[in-house]
Amino acid sequence: MDPITLTIVATQVVAVLTPFFSKVGEAIATKFGEDAYAASKHLYEVVRDRFAKNDDGGRASKALQNFADDPQLYGNVFEGMLQPLLQSDLGFADTIIQILHTGPIQRIVVGANAKVEDTSMSNELGQGIQTIEGGDGSTFSGISMNIGQRESKKDRRLLP
Repeated sequence: MDPITLTIVATQVVAVLTPFFSKVGEAIATKFGEDAYAASKHLYEVVRDRFAKNDDGGRASKALQNFADDPQLYGNVFEGMLQPLLQSDLGFADTIIQILHTGPIQRIVVGANAKVEDTSMSNELGQGIQTIEGGDGSTFSGISMNIGQRESKKDRRLLP
């Protein structure tokens, strides 16, 4: 696998895991969707387990823990530890790619003091990852995130 592809994969891992660890991610976990949360958790566990096996005196695991504690501050450090592991362990890289490509990734990212209102993301494929992330002071309201087929008005039946 070429280094550019693996760099993109490392960037995608950081982008998917950042909301998983952020306070915004915690606040919207119920809207985030169980499937998307489970996919992010699985991705984290695969990375954590591989980092734990790294023979570097715990540096990779420490980088992951720092990233989990403060994704904004340590995202680049974590990505820098991830890239060489993806390049040296193609089985690990293939596993990560498979997790990332289980469905579409839909993402909303806004900066500091942003206001996101009445926004909807929908994925009728039934699998994938949806995330939302905001900088300091950002607010979210009226957010709808859905993974799975939508119920059409024709399919709704009134119960007697």
